[in-house]
Amino acid sequence: MLNSEGLAPSAGTVLVVDDDANVRQSLIDVMATAGIKGVGASGRAEALAAQLRSEPAVVVVDYRLPDCSGIDLARELKEHDPEVPVLLLTGYASLDTAVAAVGQLDAYLIKPVAPHLFLQTIRNALARRGLVDENRSLVERLQRLNAYQALYDPLTGLPNRALLDDRLSQALAAARRTGTSLAVLFVDLDRFKLVNDLFGHHVGDQLLREMADRLATARRRSDTVARFGGDEFVVVCPDVGTSASACRIAEHLLNELARPATVEGVEHRLTASIGITLTGPGAVSQSPETLLRNADTAMYRAKEGGRADWELFDEAMRDRVVERFEVERGLRSGMESGDLVLAYQPIVDLASGAVVGAEALIRWHRAGHGTILPVAFLPVAEESGLITPIGRWVFDSALSELSAWERAGLVPREFRLWINVSPHQLADPAFAQEVGDMLVRYDVPSSMLGVEVVEDALRDVGATTKVLRELRELGVSVNLDDFGAGYSNLSWLQELPITGIKVDRRFVATLDVAGEVRGAAIVEGLISLGHALGLLVVAEGIETPAQAVALSAMGCELGQGYHFAYPGSSRQLWAMSADNPAAGPAGDETHGTGSDDAAGPVPGMSVAGDR
Repeated sequence: MLNSEGLAPSAGTVLVVDDDANVRQSLIDVMATAGIKGVGASGRAEALAAQLRSEPAVVVVDYRLPDCSGIDLARELKEHDPEVPVLLLTGYASLDTAVAAVGQLDAYLIKPVAPHLFLQTIRNALARRGLVDENRSLVERLQRLNAYQALYDPLTGLPNRALLDDRLSQALAAARRTGTSLAVLFVDLDRFKLVNDLFGHHVGDQLLREMADRLATARRRSDTVARFGGDEFVVVCPDVGTSASACRIAEHLLNELARPATVEGVEHRLTASIGITLTGPGAVSQSPETLLRNADTAMYRAKEGGRADWELFDEAMRDRVVERFEVERGLRSGMESGDLVLAYQPIVDLASGAVVGAEALIRWHRAGHGTILPVAFLPVAEESGLITPIGRWVFDSALSELSAWERAGLVPREFRLWINVSPHQLADPAFAQEVGDMLVRYDVPSSMLGVEVVEDALRDVGATTKVLRELRELGVSVNLDDFGAGYSNLSWLQELPITGIKVDRRFVATLDVAGEVRGAAIVEGLISLGHALGLLVVAEGIETPAQAVALSAMGCELGQGYHFAYPGSSRQLWAMSADNPAAGPAGDETHGTGSDDAAGPVPGMSVAGDR
């Protein structure tokens, strides 16, 4: 218990109340021999004053006092401090019933009391008081902790959603009183789930704390930064004059979050997407729920626009959010209802025209919308976490069909079916085992399967290499997709256990453009580099005969694109194969590479669409 000055009871101080000065002093002297501090009082008034002044830990009271009885004084002392032990001194041995009736006294001593007995009783009372005070302190700390945790996020120390709601309501009320505008910024870290998958949640937690600190430091003094949940934060900005001011705040926050952050010796470069909503002057007809929903809607629009940017809310966005929700719901049911299907685009030997492989491409037959290409729905799948079950469905469906083709005798020698893998799949340590189990289940030779790796999967080369090496040990071929574009790194050709590269369609498109020599030089250089490293080279996006001829002349082995065939059903794939029978195997006899490494590319969920 705290006294009026905010101080705890004096540790070890004992108040002795006795009208006999000699008895009072002798008891104080006995306690002094044991290092216990004592203070004296001759009666009720002095005792109550001493209690207010020094907050004693224990009180010793004589039964007979000039202005009251010791039992009455004990009651008054405990009214002020219910936990204070009160010991009664008496010359009468028949007070047991009185003590029991009052229930206020902790012990009584009969005069004359032996010094050693008096000291032991005092020590016991002080010990009990110490335990009581310690317990009370612990309870108070727990209460403060519970109150803190009810309002603040334990990981980042920022206000949580409960406190955010309160702060946002207060900010809206202030805007209405003053006629000012209020901005709400919804901040979401881009691809943060991938960080957790690749590096572990302990690294993700450290990065979340770092990003929270940056937001708290970068905010204006009047702003509130709260953790909304997961990798999402909300910034409430009162008194924002114009939308341009709100956008400048968002731009500043983006720049702060984009600075490199090092955790456990690894440098991470995170980006964020920010949605902004702004009230009109006075915040008329606005609620906290509406503002948060609108800012969240704008944030998703920023992600759809390419991430690492901000977007200002407008009413048209709400319709897009509803559409996104419908897409997500449709994808969840599409895997079971048969609305998701696979189309196959042939991979062709450029020298002979023979079909030597196929790329499995996902399609969505969406009711009322026709056939939807991957570019329109895979971003939603990634954001919603559906990309993993969809990826598993692609592998299962493709291998099931490949098994059926083989049993029907349709598959030519050295045929390989290619499936594109997502970063989420390669971040899963069990992915290779899962692929191996499917190969066994459908009795498909691993040499007939290839996977294509996109650049986004290579942000953590160490983790990706481990999974790819396990796939290669199974006998599955691995191609590096869209090589030469994006942030392709030549060191990947040395570090990754790949069997081939796929020349990006943007370079292929330049081969029949008059006066365009740089593109042709890049393509020829990539083909030569691939051959020097013993890799199979495939060109994608071939749309004209001239492109096909040029690539063949440069030594490119395989190609795919609209010039040969559009993606279609398995029946269309094998009809084309019958029209263009293989002139020979696509292995080392024709191309100078081992049969296990004679990989031709085809992704399973190509976000870029068809070539």
